[in-house]
Amino acid sequence: MRLIGGLVIGLTMIVGGPATAQTFGPPITGMCLLSRVGAIGASRAGQSMQVQLRQLQASLSSELAQRRASLDVQRRALEGRQAAIAPIEFQRQLAGLSQQAQALEQQQNTRFIAAQTRAQQQVDRALNDALTRVITRSACSVVMERDNAYGWNNAMDITPATAREMDGVLQAVTIQ
Repeated sequence: MRLIGGLVIGLTMIVGGPATAQTFGPPITGMCLLSRVGAIGASRAGQSMQVQLRQLQASLSSELAQRRASLDVQRRALEGRQAAIAPIEFQRQLAGLSQQAQALEQQQNTRFIAAQTRAQQQVDRALNDALTRVITRSACSVVMERDNAYGWNNAMDITPATAREMDGVLQAVTIQ
């Protein structure tokens, strides 16, 4: 579950607040800037994805804790019978319980990553649809990643328009 926590924290940090930059010179006709992360973070679908991933993480963590508690009870019972069973049998059973615990954690991580991937695919499709419309409407000849620019003229930034357009394409993500 440590992996899941790291992924959610990483996504939360990426989808953080809006970028600010100094405004440089007049806008360049046909050049547009987009913050992909900013557009996703500002869209309802991106926010829905974050909420649902946090909920899924909490649910999976709770489920894993319950299953681990059951394995801990079995381990303690095994340790209580240690004197009554052969040392090699004790080690074999203890190793089996450890393997079960590792398998449970891997299964939960796999479930989370699969759900995260499906959600991200939904958001990416909405972003691509929205971006196509905004690029056409704004007559962009070239679109550059805004987050790598030191400064820009805000008239060239299509991030807010893309986020609004995404809201029209996809309101909420469905994680199954």
